Amino acid sequence: MSIEKHPHDWFFKTVFSNVKNTENFIKGFLPEIYSVIVPSSLKLISTEKQTTKKEKFLLDLSFECRLNIEDKNLDAIIYLVFEHKSYPDKKTPSQIAYYRASIMEEDERNNKPYRPVIPIVFYHGQKDWNIPTRIPDSKHYPDNIKDYITNLNYILIDLSKIENDTLIEKFYNDACLLSSILAFKNIFKDIKTLRPIFERLLIAENKDCIYIIIDYIVLVKKDLKSVEVMLEEIGGKEKMMTLTEKWKIEGLKQGLQEGLQQGLIKQAREDIFDAIEIKFGSVDEEIKKKVNEIESLDLLKNIHRLVIKSDSLEDVKSYIISNT
Repeated sequence: MSIEKHPHDWFFKTVFSNVKNTENFIKGFLPEIYSVIVPSSLKLISTEKQTTKKEKFLLDLSFECRLNIEDKNLDAIIYLVFEHKSYPDKKTPSQIAYYRASIMEEDERNNKPYRPVIPIVFYHGQKDWNIPTRIPDSKHYPDNIKDYITNLNYILIDLSKIENDTLIEKFYNDACLLSSILAFKNIFKDIKTLRPIFERLLIAENKDCIYIIIDYIVLVKKDLKSVEVMLEEIGGKEKMMTLTEKWKIEGLKQGLQEGLQQGLIKQAREDIFDAIEIKFGSVDEEIKKKVNEIESLDLLKNIHRLVIKSDSLEDVKSYIISNT
């Protein structure tokens, strides 16, 4: 998975592949489920499932854990499936259905009872989540067929509907997890709204957590300078120098700047292809090959301007060939 291309997915998997974070998350958001789970029994498992049709399905994160029940003869294992979404994805219900089916097939192959699967969708996008969490709505069907309707439901954690004060109350004692969730919740807002997150991180002095969250914010916002200025304002130059020494900031800066540069180059290429498609109908394969080989952001910007201004695709092609 490309970190630059999918920073939200990368950050989600980095945060919640930590079993301690996931257990605290369930404890805070889903106490009714946490109450029946054996403490510390969560185990991160492979996210790749395969059906008998040889189709592979990749879950974002999947855990198995034991249920705290009296019947000791029952293999009381359940699955917790985490799906991360940064935008309303209408395919979410069918994705969950596929995942459930693949887990059922696994149980069948192993001659085991069907294990319960609890899907949890973690959403932090800007638009309202307008996808039903329970499908179908059986009230629309006659009573005599309701027993034959295949139901699908999932738990939605929509951060846009949860107040910051509520998050702070739930995770006050876990600065890293709280800061991570707040970063998810506020990542699409003005970068200045992220200041309290930086303040909390610097107080906690959890360097691993600081690195990951700052990486995420810079990758999404593409504004390393503003983050540096804000950190210095909060911590002061002396504190920042200490952090810088631990962080080996120059190495991180170089990595981030290279990542941001590659992201800008990729976006510039896509802008060229979109402009050609809109203006001339299709993208010539030779043009596509040549453009994908260009590493100069300035040259890509010049090509994009030429596409917009030119009435001839051949002129664009000639310019690209002569400059590569």
